Amino acid sequence: MLAGGAGTRFWPASRRERPKPFVPLVGERTLLGDTLLRLQRLAPASRTTVVSAQVLARATRSALRGSKGTRLLLEPVARNTAAAIAWAAADAIGRGRDGVIGVFPADHHIPRPAAFAACVARAARAAADGERLVLLGIEPTRPDTGYGYLRLGRAAGRDAIPVARFVEKPDLARARRFLASGRHLWNAGMLLARPERILAETRAHAPEIWGALGSTLERIAEGRTVSRAALARAYARVRPLSFDYAVLERSRRVFAVRGSFAWSDLGSWDALGDQLPAQDGNRVHCAAPPVLLDSERNVVWSSTDKPVVLLGVRDLLVIQTTDALMVCAIDRAQDVRKVVDELKRRGREDLL
Repeated sequence: MLAGGAGTRFWPASRRERPKPFVPLVGERTLLGDTLLRLQRLAPASRTTVVSAQVLARATRSALRGSKGTRLLLEPVARNTAAAIAWAAADAIGRGRDGVIGVFPADHHIPRPAAFAACVARAARAAADGERLVLLGIEPTRPDTGYGYLRLGRAAGRDAIPVARFVEKPDLARARRFLASGRHLWNAGMLLARPERILAETRAHAPEIWGALGSTLERIAEGRTVSRAALARAYARVRPLSFDYAVLERSRRVFAVRGSFAWSDLGSWDALGDQLPAQDGNRVHCAAPPVLLDSERNVVWSSTDKPVVLLGVRDLLVIQTTDALMVCAIDRAQDVRKVVDELKRRGREDLL
């Protein structure tokens, strides 16, 4: 499981020392807690590994207290997902783990865990021969412009279908065409593969990663001890690249299994609103009951005991924490990271 990231689009709830996976955005549990619970359907805690960042060690260890036996890998510095996934694969080999491993982000929302587990099982069977990298692709239910897409090749009747192309977030017209085609899936960033295949594809296609980290990964895969200092030196040379870009988009061994379960990567506050309970025409998750008068189509989220009161407003994000209040036009949700940039410029480290 990958548990890190900056989560800047979820400011002020998400902060540098407690990013998005560690925040109870949807319910009472954190997204990381929900993910751990969901993965228990697939494997016991003793066969689960969480990759996080050294700067998040305290928050991650706290989150794992109720999941005894879970292995924790702490990256010396954040280098995006390519390095993290390669390290996790090498670690699995070095500990003698046989079979397929799954890579799952810790900050997704999947309300139907049984359907998710069934799809993972299908993908694991497809990846068991060690020849394929198998992604979970989500059947699109709308022409969403906030997700990347997988364009499928032609393979009628096969469960795992070759991925012909990765497509970045499209405009609305293209998203509508993708939906109508039946040959495009949302890229959910969830992967099943044997760890040996992950390392082989990283070695073959990601020189930016392998050149800096390869010898260290080989030592780990052999079961040899690598000191924290040696790992830190290797990580310092790694280019921060996503596994999608560094490996998957360059490999010809990438397949996808169709997933029809409800899923969201909760990429922004407005996307979160789709998952929150409705109240008086608004979407709401508040520690104290809000008062909403003549107001609609707002997303209201508060972690404090101070009630939020709205009167005569529409299409707003209203986000309240103990030390900050943000009010934002809902169609500017993708720009929340600009607030974080401005706080950095002003030297407001206390709010980061």
